[in-house]
Amino acid sequence: MRLSKRQKVCSAILVMALGASIVDRALLSPKSAPGEAPAYSDQAPGEPIHAAMEPPDSGSQSPTMKLARQLETLCPDDSLDLGQVRDAFSLPASWLAEVSPASRPLSGQDAVTMFAKSHQLRAVVVQNQARGALVDDHFLIIGQELDGFKLVAVDEDCAAFEAGGKRVVLRLANDR
Repeated sequence: MRLSKRQKVCSAILVMALGASIVDRALLSPKSAPGEAPAYSDQAPGEPIHAAMEPPDSGSQSPTMKLARQLETLCPDDSLDLGQVRDAFSLPASWLAEVSPASRPLSGQDAVTMFAKSHQLRAVVVQNQARGALVDDHFLIIGQELDGFKLVAVDEDCAAFEAGGKRVVLRLANDR
């Protein structure tokens, strides 16, 4: 079997990587005996685990222990009252403000009048079974809603909407 130049280069790189890994593990990494601590720990070799948790008596503390001491002085164990902690996922009070009477949804004839005054029928599409209406900047097909009113019918010059049993008809403006 003949190997191409690319396969030979890839094989050489793989062999070099394996060799480097073996040299690293066998020769360069520190040996740890069963009684010794790992190289990344603040714990002294042969020292019991609970002893590493206690602060040393001397002035030479590790950065981790210094930070732990500072945090302990800032916040003693008994000072945190979980009943006083604010819920991070609760809505702000400004979002839960009482709705003013002007912004409450209207019912009955007021809603129909407001809908008719605030929307203008700009165009209609009547093509076989496809019917739609362009109201303000929204193109709607039959069944879609705009401000709580559902488009129920489209004719050549008007569009009918319904909500809560009330019907409103918007007509095309005669700008011609």
